Amino acid sequence: MAAPLTKRWCLLATTSVATLTVTVSGCGDVSGPEPRRAAATAVSDAVRASAPPSASPSPSAAAPRPFRTMPTAAQCRARLGTACHRPDLVRSAYGVDKLNSAGLTGKGRTVVVYEEVVPDTLRKDLETFSRAMKLPKPDLAVDPYDPAGRIAPFDPGNKRMADAAVETTLAVQTVHMVAPDAKIVVTAIGLPEAARRTVLAPAGSPRPQSAREAAEGAAAGAELILDGIGESVHRHTPDAISIGFGIPEYTAAGNSGEPADDLEELGDPLAAVVAGGTTLVADAGDSGAAPPIGPGGERVRSASWPASDPSVLALGASRLHLDDKGERTGPDTVRRDRAGATGGGPSQIFPRPVYQDRVSDVVDESRGTCDLSMDASASGGALIYQGFLPGGAGWMPAGGAAGAAPVFAALVALANEKAGSRLGGIHDALYALARDPKGGVVDITVGDNGPDGFEATRGYDLASGLGTVDASVLVPKLAAAAD
Repeated sequence: MAAPLTKRWCLLATTSVATLTVTVSGCGDVSGPEPRRAAATAVSDAVRASAPPSASPSPSAAAPRPFRTMPTAAQCRARLGTACHRPDLVRSAYGVDKLNSAGLTGKGRTVVVYEEVVPDTLRKDLETFSRAMKLPKPDLAVDPYDPAGRIAPFDPGNKRMADAAVETTLAVQTVHMVAPDAKIVVTAIGLPEAARRTVLAPAGSPRPQSAREAAEGAAAGAELILDGIGESVHRHTPDAISIGFGIPEYTAAGNSGEPADDLEELGDPLAAVVAGGTTLVADAGDSGAAPPIGPGGERVRSASWPASDPSVLALGASRLHLDDKGERTGPDTVRRDRAGATGGGPSQIFPRPVYQDRVSDVVDESRGTCDLSMDASASGGALIYQGFLPGGAGWMPAGGAAGAAPVFAALVALANEKAGSRLGGIHDALYALARDPKGGVVDITVGDNGPDGFEATRGYDLASGLGTVDASVLVPKLAAAAD
């Protein structure tokens, strides 16, 4: 198996240079040597600039400056050039507040957030976030899966660690916002050395340039992900696992253009996890339907594994359009902004599963991604609180597919609480509910997922999947489907 392991994240940061305030935004892949979208460099440069000189040589800007107090949407527009949303307004837009008010808060349920880097301030930041949002005290556990003792101490001056820590912070705070009484377990992994050179190389250090080197690291990383998921299930019996990693199927074949059939062999253990009652959720990426991953950097249509595995619920990124009070100003659209676009498209590896037979006119004979989409736009992003970036503690908007998978994993926890049992596989129920006008699945018909991508249309499409959700309707329907 050959593939660069990727981490996906996006954020907006404001950088002050002398008296000039410059807004930068972007998504980043902590990835192998394959070229990525040009927009990915913006925030990487901002984070690099925030690091001490010894950690990063970039002199391009001063430290990103977060908001010291939670900003309004107008304040974000004034400083960043785009709105931001209070997390409780995002929760309300999806109808989650109605579920919480009715007593569905995730009590007795567990969501595992499967990430790579845990910042030292994760617990303190979550508690600050929780107090600001007037939520119950969070139940957070960090459970490293590091059989070889490879996890390095967190270094905020290492831009790749800082980038990955933003994703972890976004995921944890998102889950707590939706399911405030659920236990959150962050399962960090200890990457093999080959994977660490590819995934966590410090800014400015040499990176492997051959597909083979990236392949060796990513193959070891993928096996570790699977082993870690199995261990998480054994230790915590989670309701849902949100997976924050992805491998483009195309590069899993070493850029040969041939599908990586080895990934298909990894489907059995994932199917076993779902059959045991745990719902697996993974994001479809932030590089669009055709990321620049060809041998010469050309765009190649490629789905992302494990989201492309039929047992895994593939979450795409959409955009909420809200005013300052959290009221919708228009229907949700496919996420495509200056920082990137949602992944999505047909799998090169997996055949069409039975639950997609009714959308065979769209997916043909292949497993189609995404299944659903949730808000994850870097323009109009939800606010998170962080205290680890060298620019200082405070609030900043964050987006990217890293926020889509955790929010749906938290919704699964609410559905399980309602049902009184763990649902495991929910694809059949979701695709059936999408055919019901009152099923809680809301079609997305506007937008596309980037160059050589796909357009949103009525019904299922490869840019938004079935659409997004009205959680106040969908969650009880999913629970009822378990009876």
